[in-house]
Amino acid sequence: MKKNGFSDRLRALIDQKELTLAQVAQAIGTTPTSVHRWTKGGEIEYANLLALANYLEVNWIWLRYGDDAIRSASGAVAENEAETDLRREYLDQIMENEARMRTALEMAQIVNWEWNTLTGTGTFSANAEEVFGKQPDAIRTTFAPFEALPLEELVELFGAQRVYFWDFKLETSGEERWFASRAKLIVDSQGVPIRVIGVTTNITERKRAEFALERSEYTLRKIIETIPVGLWFADERGVISLANPEVVRIWGGAKFVGLENYGMYKGSWEKNGKALTKDDWTLARAVKTGEVSDAEVVNIEAFDGVQRSIIMYATPLLDNKGEIIGAIEVNQDISELKVTERRLRRSHEQLQLIYQQGSFGVADFNAAGIQRMNERLASLLKIKDTQIKDMPLAELFSEETVQEILEISEQGEARSIHGTLLINSKNGKKHRDAEIQVIGSLASDNKVSMLLVFV
Repeated sequence: MKKNGFSDRLRALIDQKELTLAQVAQAIGTTPTSVHRWTKGGEIEYANLLALANYLEVNWIWLRYGDDAIRSASGAVAENEAETDLRREYLDQIMENEARMRTALEMAQIVNWEWNTLTGTGTFSANAEEVFGKQPDAIRTTFAPFEALPLEELVELFGAQRVYFWDFKLETSGEERWFASRAKLIVDSQGVPIRVIGVTTNITERKRAEFALERSEYTLRKIIETIPVGLWFADERGVISLANPEVVRIWGGAKFVGLENYGMYKGSWEKNGKALTKDDWTLARAVKTGEVSDAEVVNIEAFDGVQRSIIMYATPLLDNKGEIIGAIEVNQDISELKVTERRLRRSHEQLQLIYQQGSFGVADFNAAGIQRMNERLASLLKIKDTQIKDMPLAELFSEETVQEILEISEQGEARSIHGTLLINSKNGKKHRDAEIQVIGSLASDNKVSMLLVFV
């Protein structure tokens, strides 16, 4: 880093005269802390600057502003006392403005700098090391990625009269710091690049917030993509702008249309078979009226021609003023469930027909015993009430027959046997031969078997 600042000249003078900070402070009536701050580039008041220059026996203009200021002052015309006071006042104002600017930069963690394109040296504001956490010279390639470029490429990179922006990252004591730089290339009268002037700002907190937002958006996006339900989003005008992969599967595609074109989606109510209008979809109702809908079953005709059944429901999205800013709708594909329900209904109806016929006896049982029998079997056994529960098999069949029935059922077989019925009579139980079909298995999940009894 180029050493031509006030703090550099002050340190050099103190070292040259072999003085301590305490000696300097005592001589000009201040504290060692203040002198130490000045040697680090801290602001100095006009009165202290004059006292310091007198004690160190140097020109105060040179001490504060360097050789160029001395040369400029030497070329000036002689001043009278009024002009001297006026110039002192102007210099005092300049120094105050510089102090305010330096304080503002330090508070905002902004470093201002210049880069000499011919010599490769840089001049940085006094807060550079504090802001970067490292000496600026130690981060040359990171801080100034353009330093090794030929002049022609440097001109092309910055462009004519254009401000160039870039971000960079530093690792300092295990901490990651991010910075944003903006700079401009300065050329001489011949168009030759002579220096780059710029500012660099600590944007670590902003970057952390951006990374956190990116992670949050990524997580939300993955959730939307992988959830096993269809998810729609529409804005406050009802224009559909999001449909996740499950929506595309359910509907065989997705149409990103506005409210007026919701009629492109075809469906009918499960409850009455009536076709839905464009205004019946829960997404439309949520956007138009703010309705939070309950789950509603709809049979749809997807864009791929497949008939499916879905549950749909929606909710509006509101801002902090309670205004509608959009809505989401959820679709759950229940087509397989509906198929299962229809098959179960048919199976139940067929089972009812079996129980209602009068050609043979029917009973179902589990480990606890008989749970139900039809009128034909009750008639054969002389039992008056068919609404029985947990009647032991031994009440209906001989011991040998019960043993065979249980063995077949526990093995999960379906087989016919010759068995003996125990028929109620006034004189006790009577035996009667029967052909018995054992169906089902007590080893299965439902643990229910059926008996068909033929006499």
